[in-house]
Amino acid sequence: IKKVEENSKKNKKKKNYKLNNEQVKALEYLNIVNNKFDVSVLQGTTGSGKTLVYFKRIKKIIDQNKQALVLLPEIFLTNEFKFRFEDFFGFEPAIWHSKITPKNKRIIWQGIIKNKIKIIVGARSALLLPFKKLGVIVVDEEHDASYKQDEGAIYNARDMAISRASLEKIPIHLVTSIPS
Repeated sequence: IKKVEENSKKNKKKKNYKLNNEQVKALEYLNIVNNKFDVSVLQGTTGSGKTLVYFKRIKKIIDQNKQALVLLPEIFLTNEFKFRFEDFFGFEPAIWHSKITPKNKRIIWQGIIKNKIKIIVGARSALLLPFKKLGVIVVDEEHDASYKQDEGAIYNARDMAISRASLEKIPIHLVTSIPS
């Protein structure tokens, strides 16, 4: 039953990453706005280390006993992302998307409410989870058209994420190589 929580607690061997000067400057800029609403765009070419910069930012947030939400545009990106995440943090993130089982959805929902799950990586619907101590939202590949829901309730998850960050009075980082 507690597989999701156990996975997020299993410590694996973390790799030690060092930021280059440009990445350090980007991280310092993101850290300036700590506990208030701010929209930042983290732009860089593919492979420039944007993910590493926001991982360092998330680490600081969860060290403050807050939660972080990372939105990815497509479900199929979550597995590749999960491996990069494990290399950096040393544990698996909780993953939220439409294909997870109802049982795991309940477990994640409860873990978020109790502040036991600190980091959620997910698709658009993760934005609607009941975070209690949300400290940052990261929208990876913010330019991607997959963030737009055009069936049923029509919305753009990137724009909704900005609205949620505003209501929560927390920073949001839009990460992309091609800003919208």
